[in-house]
Amino acid sequence: MNNHVCPHCRTEVPSGATVCTGCQAEVEYGPPKEAFMALLVIAAMLGGWLGSATNSVVGWIVFAAVLVAGSVACFKVCANRVSFKRMYKTR
Repeated sequence: MNNHVCPHCRTEVPSGATVCTGCQAEVEYGPPKEAFMALLVIAAMLGGWLGSATNSVVGWIVFAAVLVAGSVACFKVCANRVSFKRMYKTR
């Protein structure tokens, strides 16, 4: 198995862990949630534009196709992505 190094505390974290044992940073794997939100907006805009331009169900078909193809592409591109997120408390 692969180990990752936390960028916050330099602790070695085993692959598959959800929390860093050194600084309690959350570990996320795969594509970020923001990518899916952007994909949803792009698919809705493109589908709405084509649907209103053609006055048919083409918009819904394009919306679904862009959403599915984009999701598959997101998962393939970000398959090895590991992100450490930590909340810093300052007072």
